[in-house]
Amino acid sequence: MERRKLIIVGSGIAGAATAWSVAQRGGQDVLLLDGATQPGSHSTGRNAAILRTAIPDAALHRLARTSAEFYRQPGAGFCTMPLVEEHGLLLTAKAGEDSENLERWITNPDLACPAEKLDFHAVRKHHPYFQEGEGSAWLFANEGGIDVHALLEAYLHGASQRGVEMRTRCHVRRLIREGDRIIGVETAAGPILAEQVVLATGGWASLLPEELQLPLRFDARRRHLVVTAADSAVNPHAAVVWNIGPDEFYFRPESGGLLMSACDHVAVAPALGEMLDRDVLPDVAEKALRWLPGLADAAFANAWAGMRTFSEDHRFAIGPDPRVEGLLWVAGLGGHGITCSYAVGELAADWILNRQSAHPSSQALHPQRLLMNREQLQLAQH
Repeated sequence: MERRKLIIVGSGIAGAATAWSVAQRGGQDVLLLDGATQPGSHSTGRNAAILRTAIPDAALHRLARTSAEFYRQPGAGFCTMPLVEEHGLLLTAKAGEDSENLERWITNPDLACPAEKLDFHAVRKHHPYFQEGEGSAWLFANEGGIDVHALLEAYLHGASQRGVEMRTRCHVRRLIREGDRIIGVETAAGPILAEQVVLATGGWASLLPEELQLPLRFDARRRHLVVTAADSAVNPHAAVVWNIGPDEFYFRPESGGLLMSACDHVAVAPALGEMLDRDVLPDVAEKALRWLPGLADAAFANAWAGMRTFSEDHRFAIGPDPRVEGLLWVAGLGGHGITCSYAVGELAADWILNRQSAHPSSQALHPQRLLMNREQLQLAQH
């Protein structure tokens, strides 16, 4: 029977970053498994490719800042091309309560990023189609786009160079439990035993543990993205614009047009997370006309759906399962997986190799808190 020290299930950005970080620190005998034909073919490959470190949760913000620093200067040999396109990121909000909330968030010392405060009129210098009106904008000049494909390939290549074996088309059917330990996985090709198993399976994260009555709740949420037809008025180097608040909407240059999302957030079964719902497209068009009235005659050239997965408190779950030995989680990255992947992998590697982590966000993201939250809720209900 095949035996390994570590099995990582899922070769999207979370699993790839974890495998790379473990291998980078000298971890041996690592097997990376994925049921898909290509690594990163689900949420990772359907991402909007936006680098945005301004996240209103201090624990996640720290991971984002650390990761962005690495992406800008990853070190010799990690990647042959720049990972970050520093065209700028503009966070915007309408005048009034939305704008005041954004300013409180941006100027919070625990969340502070280098940013310049502007107004809506300044946004039109980047995007002449942007609406007239009153509101605030904060420019993060050294953020913007990220090359998701290059980042994923760099993690996978670096892990492979250091001995990590990857198998695609290898569907994990179940976890193997022996007493109070997870001792491996059952695949279509047979069982593989391991000292530790990491679940980095995105929207499917909760399915395997549920069979062993070890659930952690994660919700898969579908979001649509569209790209407009090419337009000579669109500056391919213009900043990303992300409006914050109830009327959330973002867009950035892509393929000569604009990639945009109305930020829909519909709970779905994981199997449906990437299914295009054409009934949503009119909502995207309506928001686009509101924020970009100059695009009234633009047509959609492409559209797709991607899946984001959230824990109950919308924080990541990184670390060991407190109920059984040998099971670890890297899950619930909620749309921030690309931005935070480097630090996520480092934090996961702490737990895998050292059985502990001194990272300032480690306890805030430990899976234990999700079980405690549930227990507290049950007590309150009684």
